[in-house]
Amino acid sequence: MSLLNDIKVSFAFLTRIPIKHSEEVRLHKSAIWFPLVGFCIGALSGLTYFFLSQVLPRGPAAALALLLSILITGAFHFDGLGDIFDGLVGGWNPEERLKILKDSRHGTYGVVAIAFQLIFQFTLISSFNSKDGALALLASHTVSKIVPLVLMLIPSAPNQAGMGATASREIKYAHVFASLALAALLTIPYSGFLFPLYLLVLLIPEYIFTRWVIKKIGGVLGDAFGAAEQIAESTILLFLLVIASSQGSIPWLI
Repeated sequence: MSLLNDIKVSFAFLTRIPIKHSEEVRLHKSAIWFPLVGFCIGALSGLTYFFLSQVLPRGPAAALALLLSILITGAFHFDGLGDIFDGLVGGWNPEERLKILKDSRHGTYGVVAIAFQLIFQFTLISSFNSKDGALALLASHTVSKIVPLVLMLIPSAPNQAGMGATASREIKYAHVFASLALAALLTIPYSGFLFPLYLLVLLIPEYIFTRWVIKKIGGVLGDAFGAAEQIAESTILLFLLVIASSQGSIPWLI
């Protein structure tokens, strides 16, 4: 029962789907199942793009597929992206940056970051044909959910509380490897050798982002997890688009 409850908590945490679970919340255990949540979100968004692009131009199909994923998640990770850029770009010192990060309102830098991400993802998705777009969305949503767990291994920013900080203290390498194995199980059947390449292309942008966050506030926090997930989604989509553009097709296994 605990395993099933961990999965329910994972869906309840990352989405707006009304899932009932027990009061026993083990976020470090539930985090292992984040790729499964991403797989489901990516499947729904990908199928939306696949079918709508059969009857609509790619632009509207991409916009609606992106909107569906945002509605499912409640723009959960977009919020973290906006908060991070508000605090880290707008603040002048660590104390001021952390104060801004605690403010639920978005400022100019946050709005620009969210707007850019929406435009960037829209242009990426709409550049794929129906099949490539559907599978690219499936891969990006699944694999990107590993990234927050990796960042949870890094010490939290000073004086931080909340679920993100709590999970960071409880996450171990075993949880990350378990989540990575789950992502591989869900992704390799259609991506094949592309799966390890997804992980490789994420290393540089996520390393740069993480070092930037640590330099600015002395550690990581929940908003950084969301921002890192969004960076991962766009990086994987961009990587697959480069393959599609240069080789004419993506070597899927299906």
